[in-house]
Amino acid sequence: MALMRFRSLLAGILIGAVAWPHAPGLAVLMILLLPVVRRRYALALGYYAGASYGLIRGTATFFPHAGLALGGTFWLASAAVLALPYLIYDALVRRWPDKLSPHIFGLWAITLLSVLPPLGIIGWTNPWVGSFEAGPPGPAMVIIAFTVITELIGAEAPTAGKTLAGLVAFGLFLPPAPLPSTPKSWTVINTQHGLLKGPMSPIIISFHLRAVVLKKLSDPHTHVVVLPESIVGYWLPGTAAVWQPVIQWTATHSRQTVLLGALVPEGRGYVDALVKIHAGHIRILPDRIPVPFSMWHPWNPIESARMTVFGRREAAHVDGQKVGYLICYEQLLTLPELSLTFSPPEVLIGAANDWWAKGTNIPEIQRASLRAWARLWDVPVIDAVNYGYTTTVPAIPHQ
Repeated sequence: MALMRFRSLLAGILIGAVAWPHAPGLAVLMILLLPVVRRRYALALGYYAGASYGLIRGTATFFPHAGLALGGTFWLASAAVLALPYLIYDALVRRWPDKLSPHIFGLWAITLLSVLPPLGIIGWTNPWVGSFEAGPPGPAMVIIAFTVITELIGAEAPTAGKTLAGLVAFGLFLPPAPLPSTPKSWTVINTQHGLLKGPMSPIIISFHLRAVVLKKLSDPHTHVVVLPESIVGYWLPGTAAVWQPVIQWTATHSRQTVLLGALVPEGRGYVDALVKIHAGHIRILPDRIPVPFSMWHPWNPIESARMTVFGRREAAHVDGQKVGYLICYEQLLTLPELSLTFSPPEVLIGAANDWWAKGTNIPEIQRASLRAWARLWDVPVIDAVNYGYTTTVPAIPHQ
């Protein structure tokens, strides 16, 4: 009997934990259950808590002095905050219990409040992203199913059991759309360097990666090489000097491009960016939304990443194709992708540095979310990731 009181919470936990990252298509059950359950805030709280439990360990790794206590606080607080828009849905339905319109308005209110700032800055595992698994028709399929279920519930038919069975069946049979194959001339360098500690680590890593990149570029069939987020640390004059041979190489091999992750100094802080090396020149492709607290902390602007929520994303063309890029945390959200939706890319690039999240479900949620957006736009996806807990310092190769 006690379990029945918490059935909405438990259902949300089950959906969130299974959907992310194992079966993102099941996340749409969060939307389709809204007309069925009465305790929608509890459903949403359970969903976000079930999906984001990796925050506990990930936060403790990033802030080792705070331990699991801070991780647990972030986990519960973020779930509670992200579930807040569902209270509006409850209020609308209580006011007009026998109409379809409050359900429709409630769904749109939840969607907008979850995607736009301020919640959009932390709004990951959005249930709508699960619908993208089915490709371009996915969102429309969910809207139609939501409308039908709402009408059936209002007409008191079918029974609750049949309704729930139909919801589960819909979620299970929202199969992933096939992803276009990645261009054969593009290559990714994934790394295991972990957190770069000490002032010389980025330079030593750059020497090592430079040799690897030049070897890749020596193959004329390789047009693009992609490296992980912030893998060379701060883009300082010394770092740029290490990469000068690659810059010079592209000056005489104009069909080849290198994209590498770096932290570009700006004022007292920095910009998390991809450095595009092409035709002997470099171009900075900045992110828009870094991780709050750990990277973006405006109350302490020293070494704080730049946040540009409404800024226009840099348009980039690589190997003759329009590319969209999402750097680490952005892959989890919905807001950064909106700037790409109105003019979808031809190739989607993801770059991440997940040293702090190894052993959690967060990296796999990143990959699942990135691929869901690629399916929505029907484009190939390229992603480069750095893993590992500690810095691996390789020997400097002989020149």
